[in-house]
Amino acid sequence: MAYPGRPSHAGRARLPPGRTSFAEPGGPVSTRARRGRDRDRADADLLRRTASWLRDDPERARHAGLASDGDAHALAALLDVIAAELPHLDPAVRWQAVESCRLTLGETMADPYRRRTRRR
Repeated sequence: MAYPGRPSHAGRARLPPGRTSFAEPGGPVSTRARRGRDRDRADADLLRRTASWLRDDPERARHAGLASDGDAHALAALLDVIAAELPHLDPAVRWQAVESCRLTLGETMADPYRRRTRRR
């Protein structure tokens, strides 16, 4: 007995009703994909916080090594664009952007042996 809309299986072996042998949109997500999304979110949040930090106070531009307030606003806009496109960036560019933002805000990983994307 075949189920409508389901792939047929070899022989008499069939999946129970309601189960499929392929991933459906909105269905289960692999652990690797979930961790990747969590990492993307955490890194994008860091870049956006750095952009906001640069916009909030003009004196911070000098702390970040920039010559003027206009440079700080331009860098903040660039960080917002990078945060939006983070999953598509070259890994080396991504690493440099994230590390630069981390240094600018004075943040470090609390424990290098523990992933920063772990849920608390």
